[in-house]
Amino acid sequence: MRRTLLMTVCVALLAGCVAEDFNAISDSFSPPTPGEAARMASNRYDADERREGLTLLANAPFGGTPTYVEYYRMYVVEEHDPLVRAAAIKALGRFGAPEDAIIIIPWLSRVTSESVQVRREAALALQRLHNPTVVPDLLRSLADEGEEGGVRSPVATALGQYPEGRVLSGLMLALQANKLSINLSAAESLHLLTGQSFGIDGYAWVDWYSLQAKGGINPFTGQLAYQYPTYQRQERWWDKLAFWEQRPRERPGVPAGLRESTRRKTWDEEPGIVEIIEVNEVIEEAPPAPPPPPTTLPRPVAKPAVKARDDSEATIIYAPDLDAWVPDDQPTASP
Repeated sequence: MRRTLLMTVCVALLAGCVAEDFNAISDSFSPPTPGEAARMASNRYDADERREGLTLLANAPFGGTPTYVEYYRMYVVEEHDPLVRAAAIKALGRFGAPEDAIIIIPWLSRVTSESVQVRREAALALQRLHNPTVVPDLLRSLADEGEEGGVRSPVATALGQYPEGRVLSGLMLALQANKLSINLSAAESLHLLTGQSFGIDGYAWVDWYSLQAKGGINPFTGQLAYQYPTYQRQERWWDKLAFWEQRPRERPGVPAGLRESTRRKTWDEEPGIVEIIEVNEVIEEAPPAPPPPPTTLPRPVAKPAVKARDDSEATIIYAPDLDAWVPDDQPTASP
């Protein structure tokens, strides 16, 4: 009796799996049309359909046209469902302009959004949009010890595109975080900004910077090219059998608003003085200027301190004066 019951359950499960596979095949050969995806995205009664519709639009070949980019902006500002807003932020980060970082940055804050998914997508989107005005909010999120590691880690990665003294200070402080993922992301950004490789050794980074400051050497002269990371999945043999599944493969790239590494910056002839020239690429049929962000969240970033090598109680704090390396045309953090 038990054997018969077990065989019946196995056959039922196998039939269900086969049915799901055939449904996946049929869905792959007959995906929703652009009109159907747009109607799904505008279904105000079903948040799941809105999210699926936005995802379909963002992954379609036409998903980056100005009409749909404006659509994503509207949903980032006006949507109330957190998963739908997260999908809209992801789409806007993929196809938006540098100015769209101003729309996205408020949703990185725990004050504005209680959804970890929204804040994480905001951090990932800001890896793809270069806008120095969002640096203070990025630093504030990175220094927030109550924030999830899944948010602070991509924030540390996003900061790797901004050669500023306050960014160095914030990343060096992040090496003391109690999450290894944050430490590794901060170390990678420090490596991209300076060309140095001290890993997650915060003391080594402080010692190196002290030597640069004493010698009047610009710490960013060895800066490497920044590219936003993408998810890389190794294809296995069984993936080739499921030929009907269309998995998009995206390569790392240069953020919108950041020039190629060979022409990204110009250094002043005087040692120790950094001059950054930001050039936004001109794109044909660029989307119109985005609306203002839903809320303004001015949050000054306090200058972080780094513990000294000396572990005695007499020596408490060593805070390098990294603000000296902030370019004149960049806003500095409030004390």
